[in-house]
Amino acid sequence: MASNAQDPVLVTERFLLRPLKPSDASQVYLSWLADQDARRYILAAGATRSLDDLRAYIASRVSKTDVLFLGIFQRLTGKHIGNIKYEPIDYADGSAEMGILIGDPSCRGRGVAQEVIQASSIWLKNHRRISTIHLGVEVNNEGALKAYLRTGFKYSGVIRDPRTPNEIMRMTMTIDD
Repeated sequence: MASNAQDPVLVTERFLLRPLKPSDASQVYLSWLADQDARRYILAAGATRSLDDLRAYIASRVSKTDVLFLGIFQRLTGKHIGNIKYEPIDYADGSAEMGILIGDPSCRGRGVAQEVIQASSIWLKNHRRISTIHLGVEVNNEGALKAYLRTGFKYSGVIRDPRTPNEIMRMTMTIDD
């Protein structure tokens, strides 16, 4: 998504969500992608091996109109703890594909995903007319499946992805205000 005055800065009870910039690439962020769980569940994690790779990846998303890539920052400390990305956004269909990474292990299992998904999806509905969010999650990623169900996603099918040995559960959520 090209940087402009319509780029969201969203504030939730605990977090500030804002568009990522290449300057947000850090050793800590890079370490998230080296984490065993990230490499297991996030397909792009294995391709990012250096800060330059990470900066290039972020920069490649910034100028796209069919991408919303937000960093998740703690409100009180400003600490970057993860990201949420909607890519691609299909404006004609009113839908978007979502991915989320809670990079800071101490923040996992604490309701971050639910809070962030709710705020960002409502923004997408109100500002971009997106009414449906899709995602794929490995069937053995029980923590993520539970979090997505609590957030309002429903199962919509199982697929095979040649990039992973496990089946992928497709999930869909209709955005309510």
